[in-house]
Amino acid sequence: MSLGDVARSTLGRAIATVVGLGLVALIVRDLGFDVVGHAIERAAAYFPFVVLLEGAILACSTLALRALYGDAGKNVPVSQLARAALVGYAVQGVMPAGRAAAEATRASLLARWVGTARAAAAAGRMQAVVLIANGIVSTAATIAVLADGRAPRWLPIVIGANSVVTLGLGGAILIVARRAKIGSWLGRRVKRLAGFGADLDVALRAEAPVPAAAIAWELLGRVVQVAQNAVLIACLGTGAVSLGLAFCAEGIHLVGAAVGDLIPAQLGATEGNFRLAGSALGLSHASAVSIAVIAHLAQLVWVSVGALVLLLWRPARRIATKVPAKEPQ
Repeated sequence: MSLGDVARSTLGRAIATVVGLGLVALIVRDLGFDVVGHAIERAAAYFPFVVLLEGAILACSTLALRALYGDAGKNVPVSQLARAALVGYAVQGVMPAGRAAAEATRASLLARWVGTARAAAAAGRMQAVVLIANGIVSTAATIAVLADGRAPRWLPIVIGANSVVTLGLGGAILIVARRAKIGSWLGRRVKRLAGFGADLDVALRAEAPVPAAAIAWELLGRVVQVAQNAVLIACLGTGAVSLGLAFCAEGIHLVGAAVGDLIPAQLGATEGNFRLAGSALGLSHASAVSIAVIAHLAQLVWVSVGALVLLLWRPARRIATKVPAKEPQ
């Protein structure tokens, strides 16, 4: 059994979750449970707003995926798009490397309306869209940290490196997906997938080289996340907050998310990053860590909603005819 198989297994997910929760517990214990608890209590009145902003982030990401479907996206009922978004969010919150698992889940739920090949192509390209949006915002965060001048010297370097890596990986995924004939490669190795592989290559080549609309929607989601950070900084600090501080917090968050990708919801990784870089936000260590804790609690609300949707909301029975991908011009 490979390391990837272990990570995807029930045991692997359980171990990763326990590790993440253990890291959170160690960090909070080091700072003092009472101190962190008091910081979280101060933000309690703002928590419903934080949850709503998390829902807006999910909505932007869902619209980015719909944009990747092109004209076929019009065939997807809004209710089923919402169902897939919520179920995918729940999967993302409990799986290691949750983003990839979430996109695979959404693709399987929406393929009946857009076609299997197009759904798979969009799921792959969505990874690139997220990376590029993260890279753009990380660049803005790097500038904000440098302009502020209070951060540790290593912080702008780490956030800037994350920007370079995510932009590079995102661009590489778009190029490889369009030119590498991944479907043909898959069809040669698994004969029963030969037809699907050919359709997948057609779907990938038919798309625009740069999915500008999808990137714009995902980038809007990051802007909403910056606003979410601003709310948390305001209620956990002295009440004073600036756009630069909000972008700085977003940069810290994105680095933690990248480092902790194999841990469900990046538990512990983002808390640890905020613990190390809290001085850049003008917050105590406990207040800085509380930003990550409260954000995770807001995510847990939507993970719970997604789990309930999976259990109670039955999928539509209608199966649409296959939507062929048009040949590139």
